[in-house]
Amino acid sequence: MKLKAKNKYFISGMTLIELIVSMGIIVFITAIFVANYRSANKRTDLIMASQSLVSDFHRAQNNALGLLKYGDEVPAGGWGVSFNLNNKTQYVVFADLQPPGASGYMEYGPGEGDIPQGARIVQLPPVTEISALRLNGTLRSSASVTFLPPDPRTNIYSNGATSTALEIDLQEVGTGLTKTIKVNFLGLAEVLNN
Repeated sequence: MKLKAKNKYFISGMTLIELIVSMGIIVFITAIFVANYRSANKRTDLIMASQSLVSDFHRAQNNALGLLKYGDEVPAGGWGVSFNLNNKTQYVVFADLQPPGASGYMEYGPGEGDIPQGARIVQLPPVTEISALRLNGTLRSSASVTFLPPDPRTNIYSNGATSTALEIDLQEVGTGLTKTIKVNFLGLAEVLNN
């Protein structure tokens, strides 16, 4: 007795339901990856901005140590970094043209942030801003850190008040992630773990 074969040809492949489920899984995994990538990218911007700020403190300190000229002369008050919460998206690496003890000493003033002469205006990444400035724990609206050669002596100053430490909070707009940068009277700058 001979059995009949139902189908001589068997075609293997995926059914429509298997295809839809597979595509759904791929779309789901891709969506999770893209969301995590964007979040990590924003955190990276905050970390890079924090490290760049620490680097700019060192740059101002090195400018003072190296007696770097601002235009045609060495700045009498050294080099510094200035912050103002009226403009939370930038800070200025400047030359303090006022000699020690003169009016305006240790503060960023007119003519001290001219880029062609050696100053820098640093724009923070689009999602990052300066959220707070603290001198010894007291909130301030502006602050400057200057380095006076030859030591260089570090001056931390805000509207008539001097301090031994300044903390700058950089915050990621939207998520609230914060990095704190601290500079002390020795000129040591570091990113604190938050």
